[in-house]
This record gives sequence, structure tokens and C-alpha cells, in this order.
Amino acid sequence: MNFTMPVVENDMAVACTRYFRLDRRDLVYLKFILEAYEGLSTLSTVEKDATLVRISTFPWCAADVDALIEALREEIPIIETALPPDAGEV
Repeated sequence: MNFTMPVVENDMAVACTRYFRLDRRDLVYLKFILEAYEGLSTLSTVEKDATLVRISTFPWCAADVDALIEALREEIPIIETALPPDAGEV
């Protein structure tokens, strides 16, 4: 499971993005853990009701975020997904 990396001329400045579904009760925990690693990634809620979140990071942090998500999967159910067409995101 790797972050989506758009191909552009200066790809080190482009954020990598992944989408995940998780239980609503785990959202605050996930946000707390990600924010503890300041500057590593950002978490945004895409669909409030369905608990679809977007995690964005830069290419040089993607491996660290990958490892962190894999470790978190041992504690909370977190499922990677594609962005649904009706989510309203670009």
C-alpha cells in the first residue's frame, strides 16, 4: 500500500494522498497519533457520516507514514479505499 504520487516536474513538492475508512470512534485517536509526529502528515475528513479520511504527506515522509499506518492497523480497523466519485473532492 503506497501513497499515490502524481508525476510532475518537481515531484518533491507534491503531496501524496491516501484515503481510508475507519470507525467513527477511532477518528480522534488516529488524528492524535498523526499529529504527534509533527510535520509528517495531515489528516482531513472527506465524508463526515461515512468516516472517510484523507491522509496527505510529502514523498520523503511516505515510507514513515506507511509504517505508522501498518502499526496502527494492529490497534484499530483502518481500511484503505479509493476516493468515491460522489465525495466531492478533487
